[in-house]
Amino acid sequence: MRMVSISRNNDIAVGLRIAGIQSFFIKEDDEIKRKIKELSQDKNVGIISVTEEVYYIAKKEIEGIIENQDLPLIVKIPNSDKQK
Repeated sequence: MRMVSISRNNDIAVGLRIAGIQSFFIKEDDEIKRKIKELSQDKNVGIISVTEEVYYIAKKEIEGIIENQDLPLIVKIPNSDKQK
């Protein structure tokens, strides 16, 4: 299983890519929700990390995944001070 990340912050996305994590830099709210749904159905994805901003954009979708699926695990990455 692999770990993937979704972020609206390019610095975070690039940093995670350097660490070997497949990372998606997405700005549009609808596209974020669509990507989370898509990744949650991929049996090869074990962990989806999302930034706080992404979490709040797709909170309904994420909570549905957490309540109804064993995998993937969804991890929220806190915003840095300069992102707030």
